[in-house]
Amino acid sequence: MNRILLPLIMLFFFVVEGSLFQVFAPEQYGSGILYIPRFVVVAIVIIGIFLGRTHAIIYGLIFGILYDVVYTELLGVYMFCLGLIGYLLSLSHPYVRRSYSLVVILTLAAVLIVEYFTYGINWMLNITGMMHDEFLRQRLLSTLGMNFLFSLILLYPLRKYLLYLKRMEEIQKH
Repeated sequence: MNRILLPLIMLFFFVVEGSLFQVFAPEQYGSGILYIPRFVVVAIVIIGIFLGRTHAIIYGLIFGILYDVVYTELLGVYMFCLGLIGYLLSLSHPYVRRSYSLVVILTLAAVLIVEYFTYGINWMLNITGMMHDEFLRQRLLSTLGMNFLFSLILLYPLRKYLLYLKRMEEIQKH
């Protein structure tokens, strides 16, 4: 049961990002500001920090391909980006694990990288006509703010659960 719960949590975040959050999104009610939930990205970074780089890369690749298939017309963009995020930002150093602020900063860096990477790819391929100033004002800052709040809310319970999983893995090895 313990091993299946983490993929279910990730799947829940993926579904909430794409369906439930879209119902309550401010742009549905006439707001010009876009809030893009990146709950899966935040969770991948936290998983990488507390469970290790291998877990983060695997979750990044799996949920990246799900993003590509469900939300975009280009295969491989999110898979590459989320796998890279899992590799680069999985700093499982004990100093990082003990500091909530460093973990939150790393999750925000991940959201920033994903937003700029996908914006850059879409801009180069003329899929989006949004200029950089518009992207910055209408999308990036609000997205960073919302995901900052989400990472603050998620960090404590997910950290506890991941540390529990890590202890169980170590007990099973011995």
